[in-house]
Amino acid sequence: MDVFRTVANFIFGMECLGCGNSSERLDPWLCPACAAELVRESSSPAFPNEDAFCLFPMRPLTRRLVHALKYRNIPGLASYLVRRSSAVKRGMVGQELLMLAQPLYFVPVPLHHARYRERGYNQAELLAAALATATGGKVCRWLKRKTFVVSQTKLSKDEREMNVAGAFVPNFPQKMPVRGSVVVVDDVFTTGATTSACMAAFGANFSLPLKVCTLIYDEPSTAAADFAADCRADWDAFRR
Repeated sequence: MDVFRTVANFIFGMECLGCGNSSERLDPWLCPACAAELVRESSSPAFPNEDAFCLFPMRPLTRRLVHALKYRNIPGLASYLVRRSSAVKRGMVGQELLMLAQPLYFVPVPLHHARYRERGYNQAELLAAALATATGGKVCRWLKRKTFVVSQTKLSKDEREMNVAGAFVPNFPQKMPVRGSVVVVDDVFTTGATTSACMAAFGANFSLPLKVCTLIYDEPSTAAADFAADCRADWDAFRR
């Protein structure tokens, strides 16, 4: 672990991704105070509807971390956050997952190939892999994205639904499993438009239970303004 911390600090610097302060005690991305705050936030998962589980609430700390995962090329944050969530610590999300019909098939929300080339990885797939490792499940790429949509962060609920309507199509294997549960995985749940479009792609006659698990839950009323403000602040700090 000490070698990993040393290498990470060399690559990413000695600055905490949470508070921005320099620290020689990063773990490897958060200082002790921010790491303790993340533990507290992990005890407050959200359940925006009966079929959706969100590992963390959107707070200044978790917002900065998911932004770093998506836009600062730190893919290791996906497994880091899942390991510190209630899905792993036998909290409420972990208990909900255990109650589902087993095994669990984690289906990441797919990125369009143009966005994948730009980012280099699909953060939803990394989250799905971490969840599968933690629960003994399996990652299944059973969806494809057929259209390129604009970012959802500044759209209203109706605009989000229109933006992703018909964006996903099934990519099922020839022989589908006959038991277990499917869990669609994404990074942020705001209105549920993206994950609802994914679930619709499975079709009305799909035989396995369908659930959703995301890293963060963001209140729809404040999502766009808060996320845009933090993005500007983070990028301004990053450029200095």
